[in-house]
Amino acid sequence: MSTPPKQLPGTPKHVVYWHETEQVTPEPPLRQDAECDVCIIGGGYTGLWTALFLQEAEPALDIRIVEAEHSGHGASGRADGFVTPTVGKDIRALVKEFGTRRTLEASQAVGRSILEIGRFTRRNKIDAEYEANDYLMVATDPGQLKRLREDRDLAAEIAGRAQPEIMTAAQAREVIGSPAIQGALRTGGAQVNPFKLARGLARVAKERGITIHDGTPALRVEPGVRPTVVTPGGRITADKVVVAANARQFTFRQFRGRTVPVWSYAMVSDPLTDAQLGRIDWAGREGLVEAKTMLTCARFTADNRLLWAGGTPLYFYGRDMGERRMYEPRVYRELLREFRRFFPMWHDVGFRYAYGGVIDMTRDYAPHFGSLPGGNILYGYGFCGNGIAATHTGGKVLRDLVLGKDTDWTRLLYVDDARRGQRTYPPEPLLYAGARATTRLLQWKESRA
Repeated sequence: MSTPPKQLPGTPKHVVYWHETEQVTPEPPLRQDAECDVCIIGGGYTGLWTALFLQEAEPALDIRIVEAEHSGHGASGRADGFVTPTVGKDIRALVKEFGTRRTLEASQAVGRSILEIGRFTRRNKIDAEYEANDYLMVATDPGQLKRLREDRDLAAEIAGRAQPEIMTAAQAREVIGSPAIQGALRTGGAQVNPFKLARGLARVAKERGITIHDGTPALRVEPGVRPTVVTPGGRITADKVVVAANARQFTFRQFRGRTVPVWSYAMVSDPLTDAQLGRIDWAGREGLVEAKTMLTCARFTADNRLLWAGGTPLYFYGRDMGERRMYEPRVYRELLREFRRFFPMWHDVGFRYAYGGVIDMTRDYAPHFGSLPGGNILYGYGFCGNGIAATHTGGKVLRDLVLGKDTDWTRLLYVDDARRGQRTYPPEPLLYAGARATTRLLQWKESRA
């Protein structure tokens, strides 16, 4: 097992910072066979939003969620907390395949989700530390400035109207005072404590009569007129099953080649002192995202800790998702090097937490929703690390798919149909070799930008 990296200032804990911000009392696991109208696999954002929207539309439905650990344990509670209007990681490919109108519809739907999440937390008294303070997409070299201009031009083409001007270096540094920033583009968005949001959604779901079985991993889904979810404690037979397992989607035979689990990492500092905060302009608490594929990003937490995340995403042979992968010194060295490049004035900032989480990556870098042949096993996955807003949108998509309705939501480009299938990943060892080659290619491209 790897040892914690000595390069980090302070004594880092290899646990998820967000998980220490709220205590968890898990719901009882499934201990006997059961039947219901809808069984949802996965108690993260996708599963919870789907359950909540279904219950709102059809209050009489008997809905059960099975979750291997507890809500917020996986990607939903390890995210960096950026609530962005992201429509996949390759929006140009979506425009090429679906056109500007359908891409705009998807973008607008996710954009509305940002606002609706804020309203939901306020209405249901969820202390998710929601801050609607935008974020800056920043450039630190000429290649990234070019990318900002291209992104702005594409956004104007999709929206059919002019977009905000790119900030000069001086203008951008008045917002976030990093000497590394050479330009920036302000983008609408918000920030949350992702773990508190997940726990709050689980609380509201329980209050509304939705049954959550924590500590209940789904071992498999058996198709049939009424499909069955098999767990260690019993079998759940349902009219409809929704598989929303995120990074573990591949563990189900029906989805084996559709996603791969990729590790992303973060560090979180001690709370910054007033003196440390005073060294840099950052009064608006905007998020910071670097304009490159293997991005780095930063934000403040509610108690003025600095979260610094990103770097090179890692795939481990055999789709390894073991918690030991939290101990990856090379990742933390890379993150710390980038942090010092952006913020040399914070040489004395100590990082108390260093941890990782797994995201579900698809071949086209975009989410997928739909149903398997027969129509009673549905799915939603593939958020590629940008799921806080998109899962809210996806919950509405899955609600209408479960209810068999043809709506604006089910016609979004995310939904698989005869036109939109999905490319799958090869088996090992080709998968591992391909992942390494893709990483090297992206690194080479960005080094030449």
